[in-house]
Amino acid sequence: MSSDWALDRPRPTDFVDPYFFFSNRGSSEVTYVSPSIQSVLGYDPRVFAGRSYEQFLCLGDPLNEDVPECQRAELGDGHRIHALRSVHDAEGKRRILSVYTVGVAQREGGPIVRRHNLARDVTASVQTYVRFKRRLDSLERAASRMSDQERDVAERIVQGKMNREIGRELQISDRTVERRRAAVMKHFDAATLPELISKLVQLDLLRTWTQSACDSQWRDARNSHLAMGEASD
Repeated sequence: MSSDWALDRPRPTDFVDPYFFFSNRGSSEVTYVSPSIQSVLGYDPRVFAGRSYEQFLCLGDPLNEDVPECQRAELGDGHRIHALRSVHDAEGKRRILSVYTVGVAQREGGPIVRRHNLARDVTASVQTYVRFKRRLDSLERAASRMSDQERDVAERIVQGKMNREIGRELQISDRTVERRRAAVMKHFDAATLPELISKLVQLDLLRTWTQSACDSQWRDARNSHLAMGEASD
């Protein structure tokens, strides 16, 4: 059994930046950390042995509020936890990790003796999402102020249509098109037509990006709503 236990353990070479592996027993005592933590967070993996991983968490950070709950969670029968954690790197900077945790027993059906954790640095992805979501929210507020008639004009402006063509399609006068275009520009605080077009295109692209193009792995975490909520702070 001991040989099987050794064969089933992850190898240090299995993990490279932006991933690292660590195991713990009890609630938080670290028993092993893969060398790749040095390239991810800047720590020598040897400093973790026998210490609590809680020492490296950012105290008071909302992303860590459910740590006690997760420590008590039963991880037998294939159950796992996926959570975001806010930690300090070796330079004291805040980093956000996406951490998958599973329970490990020495024999099938036996008690859980270790927790294996696969961590990935998703700081850049979260920061990008927050930045773009804030921009999207600002543009959405501007768009919400448009009337249906103004929205019809805005859609055709993005399509590159001129006032006269827009007027023919909507069966309105050129002057009415100009008036509605001016109203749309005011809603979006655009001084020029190119600036308005740029903002309308951004609105469409950001809607698509936040729904599908963003790195979705970390957004599956149990507490990802807290990271996404930073966009509205």
